Amino acid sequence: KTGKNLVQWPVEEIKSLRLSSKQFDLEVGPGSVVPVDVGSAAQLDIEAEFEINKESLDKILGNASVVAEAEEFSCEKSGGSTVRGALGPFGFSVLATESLSEQTPVYFYVAKGKDSELKTFFCTDTSRSSVANDVVKPIYGSVVPVLKGEKLTMRILVDHSIVEAFGQGGRTCITLRVYPTTAIYGAAKLFLFNNALDATVTASFTVWQMNSAFIHPYSDEAVRALSRT
Repeated sequence: KTGKNLVQWPVEEIKSLRLSSKQFDLEVGPGSVVPVDVGSAAQLDIEAEFEINKESLDKILGNASVVAEAEEFSCEKSGGSTVRGALGPFGFSVLATESLSEQTPVYFYVAKGKDSELKTFFCTDTSRSSVANDVVKPIYGSVVPVLKGEKLTMRILVDHSIVEAFGQGGRTCITLRVYPTTAIYGAAKLFLFNNALDATVTASFTVWQMNSAFIHPYSDEAVRALSRT
């Protein structure tokens, strides 16, 4: 739709691994962190839509005192998911402990630009993904194009130590390897957060528990054929 993006998306067969699901529609105020009750969050498929409250958006865009930061902002250099702007960050913390001592946020950051134009960034923050000290923990991401009238959408695949995030239908994609020490198996939790200073966000999302792939590279017949050669 943009005419300039190479779209990446999980293969359709991933859906065959989906187990039970839960749907949520939540309004999240500025500075909020909400636990999402899905049980163990070590293997998940999350599809979500976000919408910034129109009243909040109009108020910020019409306020000359709100800094236009779109040209200066970058996921890597602007401090991660804890740095609060007028319109973000907001998204999910995956592979998180109950206390949030370990967590991997996947989020949107919407920045006001010149002439009140909006620029959207899709980012991940592994700076708190593990309490281990011998792990590289980068903050990463880039601009993601959002066309007029579109809601902000993301899909996240969580598989123990792998997190794959897809923004706006795959226009921007991020693959992470993280090393949690306590946010593992049944102790892994999922949180929804909104660290924006002024904006209320509505999140509509579905979370699936995922089965293991049980990959068998050779059929029994192929193995027997190989053993005969």
